[in-house]
Amino acid sequence: MPKRERDIHVALEISSEIFSSALGKSLGLPINEVELVKLDDGRYGLSMDRLEEFEGNNVTNLFELGMALPFEEFLLNVDLKREHVMAKDGKGLIIDHGHTLDAWKPLYYVEQILYNPVTRFDLWATRDSLQEGVEIVKGINVDEVSKTLREAMTRVMDTGICSLFTRQVMEEHLQISTKILRHRKAIVPRFYI
Repeated sequence: MPKRERDIHVALEISSEIFSSALGKSLGLPINEVELVKLDDGRYGLSMDRLEEFEGNNVTNLFELGMALPFEEFLLNVDLKREHVMAKDGKGLIIDHGHTLDAWKPLYYVEQILYNPVTRFDLWATRDSLQEGVEIVKGINVDEVSKTLREAMTRVMDTGICSLFTRQVMEEHLQISTKILRHRKAIVPRFYI
């Protein structure tokens, strides 16, 4: 568990995990569900199902995984890799969204990558699955999504996981992340033309 005074990016990472999970699931994408829970000792942690290794031939939803690639681009997930696809009950699930939006990224780096593809892993995507994923991204209402992000950030701030993650800091990062989402929504469809 992180120390309370730890880097603000710890709080942003946890917020990003909660937000990405909630949004991905609401869009019907194969994103692992995570939940912020209070542990018996009073600390907080992320809870998720136990998953197994993904072997490629042990899942039935490769098309849906491909559909999720534009979503991962929308979130500016620079950390999508093979190891972040796990399996449960015959379905592949994408895990680890702690490096989405502006979590663990200085602003100069966000500016450098904002208009470019950032994923280096194709999730077994086909042209058809990518097009369906693009339609999902096009249908996202950024104002509504921003409310979901605010809820995740507020939940993390209220736990006191990071004493440096104040209301003012949260609002600043919410504003930055909402701008990222607006730009990415407009740009991501161009990656798949």
